[in-house]
Amino acid sequence: MRGRDRELCLFYGIFSVAGSLVMGALAVDFVVDNIHDGVFGVIRTFMRDALTNPAARFIYADLFLIWAALAGFMVVEARRHGIRHVWAYIIGAPALALCASFTAFMYVRQLKIAAARGGGPSPVPAASHELTRGMQ
Repeated sequence: MRGRDRELCLFYGIFSVAGSLVMGALAVDFVVDNIHDGVFGVIRTFMRDALTNPAARFIYADLFLIWAALAGFMVVEARRHGIRHVWAYIIGAPALALCASFTAFMYVRQLKIAAARGGGPSPVPAASHELTRGMQ
């Protein structure tokens, strides 16, 4: 893989890992601060905090709507490029973070695109294709 495919994979990969680390750290911090309420108490407190005022509701609603739109995009693209287990990327957004799960999906998507156009890893060296062209 080279050129633009490589650059995009690098970008998506770095963004996914960074998003996982940052959002994971924030999630751990929230859970540690609220663990005294138990698992369901943590979820209840999170939802209360996320919906406590108009600004928080605006951000939460916007995030939910973009998640729904991106879920549709991921399903269509997964079918187009043969990406398995698209549900894991969709569930990953509310489980950890949209910035981590969506960019992980985009990374896998770009790998599939690169492989389809011959830019991905291939078991047969590209030079051997030239030698056998027209012999079939």
